[in-house]
Amino acid sequence: MAHILLGVTGSIAAYKTPALVRALQKEGHRVSVILTQAAQEFVAPLTLETLAQGKVLKDLWGTEARGAQPGEWTQHIALAKQADLLLIAPATAHTIAKLAQGLCDDLLSAVFLATRKPSLIAPAMEGTMYRHPIVQRNLKRLERLPWVSIIPPARGFLASGAHDTGRLASGARILAAVERALSPPLLRGKKVLITLGATRERWDDVRFLSNHSTGRMGWALAKAAYALGAQEIHLLAAHTEVPLYPHLFRVTRTPTAKDMLEAFQQVYAGYDWLIFAAAVSDYTFAYRLPQKHKKSEREISLPLVAAPDILKWAGQNRQPHQLLIGFALEAAGEEKLAWEKLHCKGADWLAFNEISPQTGMGSPTNALTLLSRWGHRHVIPLAPKPQVAREMLIFIARESPTQP
Repeated sequence: MAHILLGVTGSIAAYKTPALVRALQKEGHRVSVILTQAAQEFVAPLTLETLAQGKVLKDLWGTEARGAQPGEWTQHIALAKQADLLLIAPATAHTIAKLAQGLCDDLLSAVFLATRKPSLIAPAMEGTMYRHPIVQRNLKRLERLPWVSIIPPARGFLASGAHDTGRLASGARILAAVERALSPPLLRGKKVLITLGATRERWDDVRFLSNHSTGRMGWALAKAAYALGAQEIHLLAAHTEVPLYPHLFRVTRTPTAKDMLEAFQQVYAGYDWLIFAAAVSDYTFAYRLPQKHKKSEREISLPLVAAPDILKWAGQNRQPHQLLIGFALEAAGEEKLAWEKLHCKGADWLAFNEISPQTGMGSPTNALTLLSRWGHRHVIPLAPKPQVAREMLIFIARESPTQP
């Protein structure tokens, strides 16, 4: 994966950086750490050296970095060449001001000036400081650089005890920004609408008809779309076991097939990619009881009627610029049914996966065969769902001939 240079500055939020280092490593990245003098008041260099498995860099005049041989490179130039991405988290108001003015009196600011690699800045400070016009002006000035992105701070309890905006962004938010900065921007400018989760068709106040979908595949697709540069991602979410991050995505709760169709019809025209990853019930109850049904010994029959077919409706009402992507979960060896569904529904792409413990609902892994109305057949082998989702979107983005 990537070599990430993590710059840590003198904010109380620096105590979170050991966890951030470990999270980046779990994603497969190699992490080197630059610690400013002020940051050493909040986090011990030895802690980060142990986690990063390498010397923590502190001295502008040192030559610890690989390639920084005397007479060949100075350290800040060597680091700028080696790293794939510079992440400054947390970034204090003081460091932000220095970077915005082009000052470089320490190793971190010198590396910032020496690199044109993707650079992410995650502010962390008191809310009154963060909102100060000078701080906001400095952030806007930095963000005008095409390789620099700001990761907005979160709202919560701050060191002073105030509940305000200024907390260091969550680890998940930072990881998402890192992956977006390192990924090809194949979906730049695209607006993506994704359905996910399992609809629940209510019979009475406590009972419902549903399935085993957890929403993991739809969530993985949302994260992959964000990493690939999508301008906006809107989730129509039925029941799901994954956390939905409203700071990254627009989220609309759609518990039933009818709810999902109605929400889809209201917004679909404004999106470029329509991805149908939800496990929508094929049937719903002909009637719903107004209260809980009381148990008795007699047998009962519950009539079912067809639930709305959202993918088919989309295929019949699509806009010329839209790309429709559906899913088909079928028994092993039933790829023919997936091809039939592709054409019957009017989709552009269909992701066919077989029912199995490794690829069915509720599994952390998946394996897909991508089929298209242009005749594509691309196999994505068994892998964790985030990896499958990423490969799926990259292939579709590169192979769809009708993309505007």
